[in-house]
Amino acid sequence: MNGPGLPFYYGEPLLVRDQLDLVATRTAAGCARAFTELALAKWGAGPVHDDALLVVSELVTNAVTATSALAEPEGLSLVTVRLLGLRASVVIEVWDLSTARPAAKEPDEESEGGRGLLLVGGLASRWGSYGAGGGKAVWAELPFVQTHSTNRTTQPRPWRRPATPYDLDLLHRVLAGLQATL
Repeated sequence: MNGPGLPFYYGEPLLVRDQLDLVATRTAAGCARAFTELALAKWGAGPVHDDALLVVSELVTNAVTATSALAEPEGLSLVTVRLLGLRASVVIEVWDLSTARPAAKEPDEESEGGRGLLLVGGLASRWGSYGAGGGKAVWAELPFVQTHSTNRTTQPRPWRRPATPYDLDLLHRVLAGLQATL
């Protein structure tokens, strides 16, 4: 049963799930693509591979942009990618700190950006967002033909921030190393 404001898939049996927390930097989208590629290969969800890589790139890029606008100077913020394997589809969820809901809009011809959610809407059977964990989660569903079987079915759980604090000193060192290589 779905709680108030939760998307449809919170009422669906969940077959598999993988999650990755990322520092909200411009390298996050590339890391999210690699993570998605590995998870989908592990699940045997090849039919959605190409679309999933594009969708996760767009959603993570938007999440980093939204989170960066809220981050304190010299502060680190996180975005989270969660992949949910349902019976007939894969759902990609990306969480960020912003509570502002995304809206697809038609960019003008001169614009270099702003087409990401139009792309997501074109690739996904449906997409949306919901308030979660002091921010929001944006999700997109990609249907696929199930190529694996499993006896395990569980219910997705509503979003919760991790109970253990992150080692911010380590995250700062990782960020400094990433910036040094750019």
